[in-house]
Amino acid sequence: MEEDIGHEFKGHRSLSIYDLHNLCLNGGPGMERTKNCVSISLCAMLNSGQGGTVYLGVTDSGQVKGISLTRYQKDHVLASLNWTLEKFSPPVLDSRICVDFVLVSSAKKQTFQDTKDEKVDSTRRQQLHHVAQPNYCWCDSDAIAQRSMGKLAMLYVVEIHIRPWDAHQQNVPRNPFNSRAPMIPPLHLNEANGCYVRQSCRQPRLCLEDVRRLLVHQVQEHYTLKLSRLQAQLAALQKMTESGVPVV
Repeated sequence: MEEDIGHEFKGHRSLSIYDLHNLCLNGGPGMERTKNCVSISLCAMLNSGQGGTVYLGVTDSGQVKGISLTRYQKDHVLASLNWTLEKFSPPVLDSRICVDFVLVSSAKKQTFQDTKDEKVDSTRRQQLHHVAQPNYCWCDSDAIAQRSMGKLAMLYVVEIHIRPWDAHQQNVPRNPFNSRAPMIPPLHLNEANGCYVRQSCRQPRLCLEDVRRLLVHQVQEHYTLKLSRLQAQLAALQKMTESGVPVV
């Protein structure tokens, strides 16, 4: 598998722009930033309307490295993802997102701690995680302490699935000023107020004029498909009329 319009690889788990250290953002004159937050890819796939999957723990070349995660760190990933998507404008519906933690199969890890042997305190799992900041959370400090005692967490690839837009399955209210307006996929701004779209394996940021053109294209495409269906129905009715079949 390679990166394309529906698949994006990330070697880290910095979901929002606030999870990145300033050194990652400011590469200096003539230098590119060393990392892009995952929310850019999520925003681009949401705006494409076609869905897709972002894989955390896979390098740009497609090599599966995995991310070492304890049970508490998995909860942190989910909490950070929920916080990030709630900061999108408009907020992302839960029905469009699905997350899977896929265990990395590697002979090198067979001697490591099995997930079933990991001791988890249910009370501690209720403790709030520190998201949207580049410093270690308490769950990361806990993992470091466990590692110092020789207890290494398993490696996972975190798959964040974006479901395709389906106006009939989304609980989206109609435009109160125009109830006949087409229900096209909404354009989301990420937590940093950036609007992105997915083009092959790229995700350019849109300016206001780009957004206007995209919306015009989506509306034209919607009504073109609707007109084609109506023309096909009309042709079928005319054929029935010509053959003498009564039309109710």
